[in-house]
Amino acid sequence: MAKAAKKVRKRGPVVARKSSVTIEGYPTKRGEKMLNGPYRLVNADTKRVFVGTLIDTINKGKVRIAIFSVPKG
Repeated sequence: MAKAAKKVRKRGPVVARKSSVTIEGYPTKRGEKMLNGPYRLVNADTKRVFVGTLIDTINKGKVRIAIFSVPKG
């Protein structure tokens, strides 16, 4: 008995998918480049805002990791 082929859902291009990230209050597309420089980082639980600087982004498998520098205190 041959197995039936697994049905794959077509999700479309990455830039067309929705994202919950905003840059300067405007919603961004997935896959948009993040430039080095200052960012306002918001804690989703407490809504506390931190001013941070993007230092670097690293690709690890299917995940992109952003490294931010945040001042102490």
